[in-house]
Amino acid sequence: MATVAGTKLKSLGETFNDRVSAEELNYALSYIDFGEEPLALEMLCDHICEHEIIITKNEYESICKLNSSLNNPLDKNVINHLKSLISS
Repeated sequence: MATVAGTKLKSLGETFNDRVSAEELNYALSYIDFGEEPLALEMLCDHICEHEIIITKNEYESICKLNSSLNNPLDKNVINHLKSLISS
């Protein structure tokens, strides 16, 4: 059974279809199926940061809200790096 956070995370992940490789995206989001939403969020954000993928302010805000709802699995350095990737 999908959680609200899992559903939101899958929707967010789908917005990166053209920016994160299908293999990396599917691997990260597959953890949702096992109830590991925090790990899925961490992996998705690791891929975004590793590849320096430009994100929108809305995507950043969605990531921050998910991070908060999942008890903050993301390190502050990751959050700061994501913030630096917001398109201007």
